[in-house]
Amino acid sequence: MDLSVPSVISQPVVAALTRSAMFLVVTINPGSGPEETVRGLCADLSALLRAVGFRDLEGNLSCVMAFGSQAWDRLFDGPRP
Repeated sequence: MDLSVPSVISQPVVAALTRSAMFLVVTINPGSGPEETVRGLCADLSALLRAVGFRDLEGNLSCVMAFGSQAWDRLFDGPRP
């Protein structure tokens, strides 16, 4: 699977509000190893979301992943969305 240009997948940015929310902000360490790890997470995020959300189907678990412009340039080829 070529991850140099991510596929366009609509994310539930305007999903209904839930009782709680979590925000995680990370810094990607220098080097190709951490970049490959992040790309792998991008590829596996939907499966992870299904696996965790399965435990409470009425919880409407959702997840949005975003990148700053510097991280985008490091991780992906091509124009920014």
